Amino acid sequence: MSIRSGYESIRNPNEAEHETGSQVRGVDPEEAEGTPFFKRVKEFDYRSYYQQHSLSAIALTCIVSFIFLLIGLATFLPVIKHNPAKIIFNPPLVPGISSISLQQGLLQCRALEQQRVFKTNRSPRTFNPRAPKDVQPVLIKNAVVWDGQGRVFEDMDILLSHGIILQVKQNIQVLPDDNGLTKVIDVGGHIVSPGLVDMHTHLGVGSWPYLSGNNDLNEVTQPATPFVRAIDGFNPSDQGIRIVASGGITTALVLPGSSNLIGGEAFAFKLRPVDTKSNEDMLVQTGIDPTQEHAWRYMKMACGENPKNNYGRRNTLPSTRLGEAYVFRKSFSDAQRLIQEQSDWCSAAENLDQSGSLDLHHLSTGFPHDIQLESLTALLRGQVKLNIHCYETHDIEAMLRHAHEFNFNITAFHHALEAYKIPEILKRAKNNITIATFADHWGYKKEAFGASPQSPKQLFEAGIPVALKSDHPVLNSQHMAFEAAKAAHYGLPPQEAFKAITSVPADALGLGHRVGSLMEGYDADIVIWDKSPLALGAAPLQVFIDGVPLFDERPISPVKKESEKKKTSMVSIKQHIKKEGSKNFVLENIGMNLVHENKNRLVVSEGRIVCAGEECVNTMHEYETIDVQGGYILPGLIAVGSKLGLVEIPSEGSTGDGIVPSSNSQNPNLVMEAMDGLKLGGKKLEEARKGGVLTTISTPISRNIVLGVSVAFKTGAESILEDGAIISSAVALHFQIGDNVKSTSFPTISSQFAFLRQIFTDNIQKDNRYGQAGRGQIPVIIMVNNKDEIASLILFKEKYIPKARMAIMGGAEAHLVAGQLAQANIAVILRPHLCTPSSFDSIHCLTGAPLTNGTAAHVLHHYGVKIGVGVMNDGWARNLAWDAGWLAATSPSEEYGISEMDAIKFVTTNLQEIFELKGPDDTYMTPDEFVVWSGSPLDMQSKPVLIHTQEKGIQYLLT
Repeated sequence: MSIRSGYESIRNPNEAEHETGSQVRGVDPEEAEGTPFFKRVKEFDYRSYYQQHSLSAIALTCIVSFIFLLIGLATFLPVIKHNPAKIIFNPPLVPGISSISLQQGLLQCRALEQQRVFKTNRSPRTFNPRAPKDVQPVLIKNAVVWDGQGRVFEDMDILLSHGIILQVKQNIQVLPDDNGLTKVIDVGGHIVSPGLVDMHTHLGVGSWPYLSGNNDLNEVTQPATPFVRAIDGFNPSDQGIRIVASGGITTALVLPGSSNLIGGEAFAFKLRPVDTKSNEDMLVQTGIDPTQEHAWRYMKMACGENPKNNYGRRNTLPSTRLGEAYVFRKSFSDAQRLIQEQSDWCSAAENLDQSGSLDLHHLSTGFPHDIQLESLTALLRGQVKLNIHCYETHDIEAMLRHAHEFNFNITAFHHALEAYKIPEILKRAKNNITIATFADHWGYKKEAFGASPQSPKQLFEAGIPVALKSDHPVLNSQHMAFEAAKAAHYGLPPQEAFKAITSVPADALGLGHRVGSLMEGYDADIVIWDKSPLALGAAPLQVFIDGVPLFDERPISPVKKESEKKKTSMVSIKQHIKKEGSKNFVLENIGMNLVHENKNRLVVSEGRIVCAGEECVNTMHEYETIDVQGGYILPGLIAVGSKLGLVEIPSEGSTGDGIVPSSNSQNPNLVMEAMDGLKLGGKKLEEARKGGVLTTISTPISRNIVLGVSVAFKTGAESILEDGAIISSAVALHFQIGDNVKSTSFPTISSQFAFLRQIFTDNIQKDNRYGQAGRGQIPVIIMVNNKDEIASLILFKEKYIPKARMAIMGGAEAHLVAGQLAQANIAVILRPHLCTPSSFDSIHCLTGAPLTNGTAAHVLHHYGVKIGVGVMNDGWARNLAWDAGWLAATSPSEEYGISEMDAIKFVTTNLQEIFELKGPDDTYMTPDEFVVWSGSPLDMQSKPVLIHTQEKGIQYLLT
């Protein structure tokens, strides 16, 4: 094939598809291999090729020319010799923090180092930075001093000056040049003590009355919130603060709630109002010198049921104790890691600072800081007093295990109702852990069911520090002294019981050098008591905080010396009983007989009282005689308003009858009867029986307006089949009215009244429960607290059911309509016997001395309203005699007085009459069933010793 030329040299695109990659443009590939090279070069068609590749050729030529030019230049340039040793290459700068940031970080490092030095000024103090500048000096004369350390001193004087207890000794004299500046108060032998310390309260973050707008108790958005602080929610205007202070509480540790595993930081406050309304100005540690006194921090944690139930119902972690342990350990591990990062940074920064290399070297990041973990790092560094809500033995041990793993101290276990079972495990901790517990609050959930009222005594005997606290508003902190009195009743030595609300909690908070003791150099926080702080109904006459009196001054009458009452020995009485179960015996040497007209002798034959008084001396020689050594004989107490026999553990549905939902059904056949749901023989019933409660009236548990029909039964019965177990299967028809009963069926109070109006008008002539109640055949009991709703019920009875035998249960504001209640013949069963303004329905409640002149009971009694006392908490049914006795012990005057006999009637015969409890012969229950007490129920050291029932005879009570 000949060589192509001209237009022939331009390839046809169709032909190009058949060419291989080895083809040479312009040469036939079949001839290329056999043609001599130079001949081909010579005959090549350069013009055509140039026309086709002109641009490429020009570019190639330029590149080659440039290369030759560089070679030429390099050939003629002089040789330059380099000395590598003299050349310094500066590396590129790495971005880092400024010198200012470095210095700020170093300051934080040094501050952390300084915090390791703990300073607590234990020398006598002469100045209290919290005290107002114009606080008046006060000299208290003729006091009996309980110093909070377990010591009692007679005939002492106390000088308060500059917010400090300046002197405690006999015969302190006002200086001649005093010019009347010092106020002198002669307390005439009354007890003066340090202010009480409550180390577990929710004052200010759970204000009274409870409203959604002031509830700042729990940040329940995640289970670990160490970064939240109680002070940021503390409301200094909470009216509960003044009420609590009126009970002698002067210092309180305010904690977040227990819904979270790590609830956040707590703060210690003095309960003295300040003009600035600043919660910071109320802090105990306000104004302290940090070089002389260590400023402790406080933290709240919780384990057990509350956190796992709170998050478990949301199907989030933790839903078990296993999950709780993980969240704890993960949080501690994160804090531990941050501490290590801070330590590494501080070490590197200090090295740079000391070497003087700050101008040449930089740290890439600032001081490691995480606000979410800051308080936990402080805990692991030993700067925080840790308070943990824990109940059961395995929960307590789990927290001790975490403390050991991450090397931190636990200051106190709170509640800890099973701690008495594991003193040796508690002693495994490297520090002495305080148990901040309840005196006798128990049974409200599974982890509180293993409690014992002897727990404080047993812990004390095991060498474990015991503090008593309120968990306000769970318990009204106003009555903290009563908690100590109950602990003493169950065996804790009296002064140890008082220390449990003064110096022990103060020491646990790291404040034992300032508060909790009445000693020279301590803060002038003191209480003047109207009677022994451990007596039933004790209340302050005056309270000082930082030397400032909190309440209006009242005259203080000298203490009347009372003859010491003979103490009755429970053991010696038992020795007189030859045979338990006897129904034939004689009781003699009775101190007070409230069963039979105060006769000092009773003869019981075949389970019935057949003779009373001196004339019985020769009637029954063959019967055994029991010397009760001045003890009291009381009728069996009656517990109303509780759920005894219907549920054992309220938080565990399987242990009870269940809860009736709200319904607007008017069908009388659907009215619930408590008789059908009874479960007898439970622990709570047995504890009530030990407290002298022989009869219980219980109502169905319901969220409905119509609660149902109550049942009356013997507290000690084991089965409804026992002879005499059921006193009445249909005692009364119960209703409830108020805000707490609002529902989709009854969204308003007015709709609740409309429902009552409808069911009574439709059934008043019918033979059903509504008709029987409306016609007065069975009592109508209505649970209500608000004064306006009580007033509406008075009008309702008058207009629609005038024959009804109506009684109010609750009655927090009933005193405001006492005259009208008496006129309408409506009884009031106070439940509880002492109210609080905890809800909007009870904001007008009378809280008692020193704030109010008596309570609702005193006003109602004065107007002639028939009164009963109900049981607010099933676990407290055993305290029913104390509840009634409290009202007698706190009578404000003769005009508004309640006698000892009146108080006993509140829980016995008055309730029999209100509920029409009659025997087979249509008479009120006979006094043949009674309780022998070792002394007056108003004496906190008195106890029930014997009980007598017609079915079981006489029995010895083991309490």
